[in-house]
Amino acid sequence: MRFLAILLLSISASLVSGHARIKSPKPLDAPVEDPTGNAYNAPLNPDGSDFPCKQLHKKAGVDMTPTESWAAGSSASFEYGALAAHSGGSCQASLSYDNGTTWSVLKSFHGGCPRDVTLNSNLAGPDQVFPFPIPAEAKAGAALFAWTWTAVTGNRDEFYMNCASVEITGSGTSTLEDYPAMYVGDMNIPGQIATGECRSTAGTALLYPNPGTEV
Repeated sequence: MRFLAILLLSISASLVSGHARIKSPKPLDAPVEDPTGNAYNAPLNPDGSDFPCKQLHKKAGVDMTPTESWAAGSSASFEYGALAAHSGGSCQASLSYDNGTTWSVLKSFHGGCPRDVTLNSNLAGPDQVFPFPIPAEAKAGAALFAWTWTAVTGNRDEFYMNCASVEITGSGTSTLEDYPAMYVGDMNIPGQIATGECRSTAGTALLYPNPGTEV
């Protein structure tokens, strides 16, 4: 029994250290997934210094070749990879046409992101693919996709973000400026978020103040 308890604690610790990331679309400069966790899976810096995208989209040598091609007017999806579920949470799928300066929300998930997680558990269910629409009017060309996540439990200064280089195909011309802006919270960003502002509440799934029409 003592061995079993130690084994369970070891498994739990490895899950917690793993934090969270998506595996598709392939995040920028992502190393091979490691179930025991690595620094890539950590949240953004609490001071917002690496927002957005952990600044990987501006890092020399990072391959910005699109890894997914999504047709305007169709459905796309993201899928969780290494994951410490932190009782679940809320997440958004967003797109940027100006290299991360602004972000337009394509879909908001209020809770259930990831799915099938009980309170105070780091274990999620098997189906972790989340679909979202690519607007028919979306401009054709290169874009940045972002998955952002706020967990139900865990430190309140943790804001997770993975970005991926994608290509939008079709005849659209809109850069989606009229779509809601991505929610950014639980960080202190001078000039954008003051200390104590935009904080999620531990123990509950975040309800986005401006989630858009796709929820």
